[in-house]
This record gives sequence, structure tokens and C-alpha cells, in this order.
Amino acid sequence: MKILLTAFFVGTGSILAAETPDIDMAAREASVVTLQKHVDQREKRLAEVNAEIRGRGQATNAKIEELVKMLSDLKDSQDSKRRISQVKAEAVAGLKRMIGIYQSERSKISEQLQRNHPASAEALKADTKIIDDLVEKRAADIVELVKSMPGGEDVAKYERDSETYYDGVYYENSRITEEWRQNRRDKVQSEKLRRETQQALAKAIEDLKRRQGALKGAVSESGISAAEREIQQEELNRVGGLLKQREAQLVEVSTPSTAPEETASMDEASDIKKLFVDARADISSDFNKTLQLYHAAAAEREKIAGLKENLAGRKKWLEENKAPGKKSE
Repeated sequence: MKILLTAFFVGTGSILAAETPDIDMAAREASVVTLQKHVDQREKRLAEVNAEIRGRGQATNAKIEELVKMLSDLKDSQDSKRRISQVKAEAVAGLKRMIGIYQSERSKISEQLQRNHPASAEALKADTKIIDDLVEKRAADIVELVKSMPGGEDVAKYERDSETYYDGVYYENSRITEEWRQNRRDKVQSEKLRRETQQALAKAIEDLKRRQGALKGAVSESGISAAEREIQQEELNRVGGLLKQREAQLVEVSTPSTAPEETASMDEASDIKKLFVDARADISSDFNKTLQLYHAAAAEREKIAGLKENLAGRKKWLEENKAPGKKSE
């Protein structure tokens, strides 16, 4: 290998020389080719993971919508008592938990956007859009289930049971009707779920209004960058739209609605409960797997961003240090 004398020092009767090898341009160029292949490989893998996420997400959403429709089309009978209403309440609780997880993931993405995360801002914004859509779907499912809860009706409490004569006096014996008992059960369950949903929506509206005020202040600050102002303005617009939607949903769940016509017998309610338990387990498992895949995709995206930054740096170095007269490929 060709050796260059790069430095020397003259001491008492001796000369010390430091020698370094030539820069191997061919090796540098080869490293760019290899790194490009690495980037292509990781992007292919990311595309595969994203495709799996989409497929799983669509399948999970279909399962949830099918379950919500089935429950929304049913109500309890005098035979099933409160079983269908209880399943509906469990479904609403599960949907609320899903929304909580979505919101937690969205907060993490917002933090990444604020600190100029290596992953592209456009990809992160696309993630937030997907999460926002999922939150709205689950919120709409909750409203649908709550609206399907039968409210109280004007039902006669007593019915004639028997009649007797005593000392020439006619007595009519009555009893509480089963229809009235079921109506009371429906009313109690319905009012409980509606009240809980109304309270949750009222709290969400309060939080959104507080968030809206904070964002208005942030957008008007003079010291923030144009990019940060754009992010804050987009969030302000989103919060404004969300606030209107939550207010409309609060009106929906507070307004009396028509109960489903179809009733479930005791055996049907028992079968539906078993179906719901299995479906809930499937949805929970699929949801967790999809979430794991999303985290893997996010990590892969960060890795690709780092690789691309490295690749751009190497290409720039080669361009700046190429031999005079040599054309870059």
C-alpha cells in the first residue's frame, strides 16, 4: 500500500515519523452501495409490517362493528331480565379502555413531533390521523350502544290477580305486573349507563376547552418557530372539531331514543354472553398484537431515518472529495 509521510519531528539525533494510509475511495464508494441496500431492505420490511398492521386493524374493526350492531339490535325481555343490558355495559367499558390506549399513543406521537423526532413529521402526522379516526369510531360505537338502551315507558304497575266476596263486599286483588318489573329494570340500567356516558363526555368537553385555551395561547406566542406554530395550529383545529363532536354526542346520549324491537330470551341472552366473552378475548388479543406491530414499525421507521441520514452524509462526502475531472455516478 502506498505510504505518505504526513508529519515529522526532529529530536536530539533522531527523526520520528507518523505515517497514515491513503483514503480508500473505492471502499468508501462500496460502503454507499451497501448502505443503500440496507436502507432498501429495511424499507421493504417496514412496508410488510405496515401491510400487516392495516390488515389486522381492518379485521379488528370489522369484529367490533359486528358486535356493536348485534347488541344494538337487541333488548332484554322479561325472561332475560338485565343480561343484555349488562353485556352492553361491558362492551362500552371495553371501548372506553381502547380509546384510553389510543389517546396514550397519540400523546407519545405529539411529544415526538415537538422534539423533532428522527422519523419524518409527515409519517407521524399520518399516524395521528389514523388514531384520531379510530377514536371517533369507538366513540360512535359507545353512543350507538347507549342509545340502544331502552328507557322507561308508561306501563301499568298493577294487574288484577283475583277477586273475592266477603260479607257481600267485592274485593279485587292485584299484583305488580312482570312488564312493569322489566320496564323498571330497563330504566335503571339505561339511566346508569347514560349517566356514566354523559359524565365522561362532559369531562372530555371540559378537558378539550381547557386544551383549546392553552393552544390559543401557544399559537399567539412570539418566540416559537414557524414549524412549531404550524403544529400547534393543526392541533388547535383538531381540538376545535373534536369539541363540537363531543358536544353533539352529549346531546345524542341525553335525548330519549327508540329501543330495539327484538328481545332476547333467557337462553339467547346466555348464548350472547358467551359469544361476547369469546369475541372480547379475540379483539383484545388482536388489538395488543397490532399495537406491538405498530411499535415495531415506529422503531423501524426511526432506524431507516438514521440510515438515510448516514447515507446522505456519505454521498455528500464522496461528492466533495471526488478526484478532479471524475464524474460522480
